Amino acid sequence: MIKLISMLSVVMLVSASCNKNEVTPNDELNNVAKIKNTRGNFEKLSGKWIFKEYLKDKTVPANSEATIEFSKGESSDILIVNGRSFVNLYSTSFTYNEAQSTIQIAAPIGMTKMAGTAEQMKAERDFHNNLQNVKKFAVEGKTLKLYVGEPATEVMFFNQ
Repeated sequence: MIKLISMLSVVMLVSASCNKNEVTPNDELNNVAKIKNTRGNFEKLSGKWIFKEYLKDKTVPANSEATIEFSKGESSDILIVNGRSFVNLYSTSFTYNEAQSTIQIAAPIGMTKMAGTAEQMKAERDFHNNLQNVKKFAVEGKTLKLYVGEPATEVMFFNQ
């Protein structure tokens, strides 16, 4: 009987602690105000990242991949951006504004002109529209979060 009570207590504690750590979409969007994009964080963006999902419900086509790859630009405030957006290859650049702790696209998105399914083309348009409105980012281990809008209305998740 004592063992049963002990086991139930442990299970209750574990389940209670799991619920406390669960982050809701609103929590994620509200946390963006606390993010300080320092120069050190800006440099962590370098490398290739694979798109996984949006915070909110958006269709991501099956059997398609989107990527983003950051490399150093001509100054320490610029990163060159290349990748695949489900169908087409794209390129642009991001600038870093240290005073405002923000990033933003500095050049129009250039891309190839291949066609895909209607679902892929819609996902690609959404992907580009979101990239054009990124203002903040967070690198947490091997996860990149790009926060869309100010205030943030969406989050794009990538893994390295």
